[in-house]
Amino acid sequence: MKKSDRRYMKRLAVTTKIKVYRLDKKTRHTLNAYLLETKDMTQKGLFLKTQKPLPLGTELQLEFSLLQASTPVTVDARVAWIAKSSQVGYYPGMGVSITRIKRGDGKRIRDFLRDKFRNYRHAVKLKEMYIQLKDMGARLYEMEQSHMHAQHFRKVIEHAIHEIDNIAHILDKEVWEVKSL
Repeated sequence: MKKSDRRYMKRLAVTTKIKVYRLDKKTRHTLNAYLLETKDMTQKGLFLKTQKPLPLGTELQLEFSLLQASTPVTVDARVAWIAKSSQVGYYPGMGVSITRIKRGDGKRIRDFLRDKFRNYRHAVKLKEMYIQLKDMGARLYEMEQSHMHAQHFRKVIEHAIHEIDNIAHILDKEVWEVKSL
């Protein structure tokens, strides 16, 4: 793929099952159906994990739900690039570009990705606050010797840190999913 053809849209980690229908180029009828999983998505395309990618240029119809209870989105797409298992840093699979989409479905994808990115930004901010809280606990520990109320503050902070530690892995996962793309 030429550098000028590369994506210009932010891709986000989206893992969902997707029905992939291979289309006959002339009749547009479905030939084969596959159930694959996405790794990431943009408004213009997505990456499908598979050990057996379809050839470049293969015409597809994709059907997937953005949320568990939502009506499925149906788009036409084309295989744009292939990642082999031997490529370092890639899952084996294929990148597909969306070639046709209904206006309403395009808006649903855009809104879904916007909300997911907003959640990512909030997760980063919460992680920063968590680190600040841990730093505060360390400073209070140092102050215990010189101020009589520092020990009480430190115990409160340690309790908060303990509670946050129980869910901090969720924030780490949200941040890692986007940064690792």
